[in-house]
Amino acid sequence: MTKKGFDAEIHKRILLRVLLDIFKKFPGKMGFKGGTCAYLFYNLPRISVDLDFDVLAPFTAAEIDELKIVLGKYGTIKNFHDKRYTTFFLLNYKTDSPNVKIELNKRVWKNNTYVPIWLLGVEIKIADEETLFTNKLVALTDRKLPVARDLFDSYYFFKAGYKVRDNLLQERTGRNTEEYLIFLKKYIRSNFNKKIVLQGLGEILEEKQKEWVRKNLVDETIKEIAGYLKNGARHI
Repeated sequence: MTKKGFDAEIHKRILLRVLLDIFKKFPGKMGFKGGTCAYLFYNLPRISVDLDFDVLAPFTAAEIDELKIVLGKYGTIKNFHDKRYTTFFLLNYKTDSPNVKIELNKRVWKNNTYVPIWLLGVEIKIADEETLFTNKLVALTDRKLPVARDLFDSYYFFKAGYKVRDNLLQERTGRNTEEYLIFLKKYIRSNFNKKIVLQGLGEILEEKQKEWVRKNLVDETIKEIAGYLKNGARHI
């Protein structure tokens, strides 16, 4: 959740600086993914405040300590844990700004794909369109509670013409694309409505977006799913 009145542009600059420093220090060891990846590199029209990575090569204990030093340049690490599947940092860079969650996921799906891009002379591996989209569709039903930003992001990816990666969806859910999308339509209808669709999302949207989201997001996302099924889109 963002804090009232925080400066989104300053936050974006901080995220980019942290991202660049991480990839300069640990080239090739991670793939950048998630909402902030989509926000920074795929024009996702909402603010995103966290940094999420897939670990592509294991980190040693010494490298984790080095990562702490990199992050510590930007503020205070308020929380840290290193568990079997996740390494997590909570970074506070300014009192009246949101904390930045930095999460390194160690359980990487074999059908994820990452593409190299160059930013200010630094090579960064980012999840490709299909990897972002497919994992976001799974996130819609995979969390303990439904999260509205997953619905918003999924709608954006549908409208942008992204394709589902069938083998990744099968790997993650055990269902083919048609089966999962039919299930997803029912899930969205049962778990999202106009009263709750802005929960956790209203803080990261501009005012002009909020009314449209409240009135239209659920129905329009279901329409996009129906259209995708009708067109029989498949891509492996």
